[in-house]
Amino acid sequence: MTDIVVNTSKTLHPVSPMLYGIFFEDINYGGDGGLYAELIANRSFEYYEREVNPPARSEDASQIHAMGWEALNGCHFTIAKRFPLSKAHCHYAHLSGKAGSGLRNLGFCGEGLAVREGQVFRFSCYARNPLPMKLTVRFTDKNGTLYGSKSFSLVRCGHGWSKYRLTLTAAASCRQVYPEILLESEGTLDLDLISLFPQDTFRNRENGMRRDIAEMLQALHPAFMRFPGGCIVEGRSFENMYRWKDTVGPLSERPTNWNRWQMEEYQLDGRSSADYFQSYGLGYYEYFLFCEDIGAKPVPVMNAGMTCQWHEALLADMDQLDRWIQDILDLIEFANGSKDSPWGRKRAEMGHPAPFGLEYIGIGNEQWGQVYYERYEAFEKILSEKHPEIKLITCAGWTAEGEDFDTAYRWMEANKNKAYAVDEHFYKSPEWFLENIRRYDSYDRSLPKVFAGEYAAHTHGDTSKRVCNWYAALCEAAFLIGVERNSDHVAMSCYAPLLGRTGHQQWQPDLIWFDSESVYGTPSYYVQLLFGNHLGASLVETCLAEAPAAPGRPADPTSPAASPSPAGSPRPAASPSPADSPCPAALAGGAVQAASTLSGDGKTLYVKLVNLADRELEVTLKTDRPVSACRRFTLAAGLEDVNSHADPRRVSPVEDVLPGICPDGTENLPLCLKKYSVTVLVCILI
Repeated sequence: MTDIVVNTSKTLHPVSPMLYGIFFEDINYGGDGGLYAELIANRSFEYYEREVNPPARSEDASQIHAMGWEALNGCHFTIAKRFPLSKAHCHYAHLSGKAGSGLRNLGFCGEGLAVREGQVFRFSCYARNPLPMKLTVRFTDKNGTLYGSKSFSLVRCGHGWSKYRLTLTAAASCRQVYPEILLESEGTLDLDLISLFPQDTFRNRENGMRRDIAEMLQALHPAFMRFPGGCIVEGRSFENMYRWKDTVGPLSERPTNWNRWQMEEYQLDGRSSADYFQSYGLGYYEYFLFCEDIGAKPVPVMNAGMTCQWHEALLADMDQLDRWIQDILDLIEFANGSKDSPWGRKRAEMGHPAPFGLEYIGIGNEQWGQVYYERYEAFEKILSEKHPEIKLITCAGWTAEGEDFDTAYRWMEANKNKAYAVDEHFYKSPEWFLENIRRYDSYDRSLPKVFAGEYAAHTHGDTSKRVCNWYAALCEAAFLIGVERNSDHVAMSCYAPLLGRTGHQQWQPDLIWFDSESVYGTPSYYVQLLFGNHLGASLVETCLAEAPAAPGRPADPTSPAASPSPAGSPRPAASPSPADSPCPAALAGGAVQAASTLSGDGKTLYVKLVNLADRELEVTLKTDRPVSACRRFTLAAGLEDVNSHADPRRVSPVEDVLPGICPDGTENLPLCLKKYSVTVLVCILI
């Protein structure tokens, strides 16, 4: 029997209120075709041939502008450029045909969209027509079965563009329908920026997020959201770099950019992501607004004048960095400036007069070496002078050890005050996470704080064979116990990647998976859910101690040495595990990992326990204050268990209330920790 002794009167340090957040990058169709609720692929006919390693094509490369669209019933469909909608939208569809001809959109990944009976959709488009005419918008499946239809008139004629809006209701449910636009009589017209959104977006935003995915993110109660990347911030060329100014303002003025994750080198199992672009409909305004909607602080990552160092590694000359630095100054004004300032006015015109309250900015993503730090210093010099209130985040490179990582820390030792935090990334084996539970115990607290900005346990060296099973999530949970015990210095953390479209991912594992009609969280998602939703304001002492064995009963071989080991000290509260355990608990320094935090008002104690042993363990929670009530959340499963669309909650928390607590409270709570489990206790103290 092991005693878990919690001393609430001994506060070890404050817990970072930003400890658990999320990281969004438009990878795996996570943005267009995912969180961003737009259902029309290539809505503006602006898909184009990328400039970096373009694929060999048998057809005319200009036809890529029509990707995702097909003509119906003899419609003559061409891409035109004369008198376009805008400079950013310089291509459009020119149609001519008989009654019943028109266009069909294939949807993202060619999968169309799912509809539910009675579901309402918002359709809009820009049209230009020489004569009055009527169009029909409808949903049909592959067999031509109709699932909803609505007609509307193009009443304005001439050379100018007119915008039309309508709602369309699904008449029945279907997993895969395709939106079609048909002419009701013979005629000619031009169409651009053809858009279709579900009416019930998250918070009912007009240019909003897909509700079910957004609600999964909101349920995490993330303290922050890092965005928009990730590697897309860097780009593969100067033209491909993410530029935030291209992503704000009216949709008709936002250009399309190709997504680096469409490239053939990133595809799994011979798949294609040739239709993966960034429409920028999900732009910086939408990111800030979404952060506000889910209660997360925005943490934008800005380009440091460098493309991806893994590939082309292009560098802006040092004397040319003013452009990139000014972009950040303008972003701060867009987010925080008065509505009377130039960029604050732009924000107000988009519908948000009040500032967004930007506090954090990352300079570069996963950059390393002298070429990065000399550029970072140029950014830091100006930004710290003009905006000392902004916390800057620097990079530690692409991995958690090695020469590039060491270079980062040598630079920080010489420049301790030039960054609030350093962004560490580690995609490692589950065993690495167990071996590194104590990673942050010995970190120098005088250096910038740690932001674990991208991490995940990878079960296989081959990306296509990696799975997010319970074993990976359990090891991540054990590692997070160490993070929580060092939350005076580890200020922020977030899993990556966040989203994956099932069957169309370029990277796995991912925290949340979705298809056109459903979404589910992985075991790692539920670890994040439990840890992020049950966090106090201060870490309190937690010790493991062996209780005296009953007469004639041998001591528990999983118990620690008789002397207590405080969980908040450099040596974590951990007990040795059996050598024959399938889960290598010995790598973690023991079978049980524990951390406890106390709420700011001192009334609620959160105790997190991870059992890495291959059997149940009997323990007793002992507190220095009586517990009047206790809720328990348990995550436990077979090590190979996974969630899926068919079984989305196979690995998910079970909640119960601990019985047997007397009205006056108790200071001793007997517990049974299931094998390979995570247990979170929410104790109400007297």
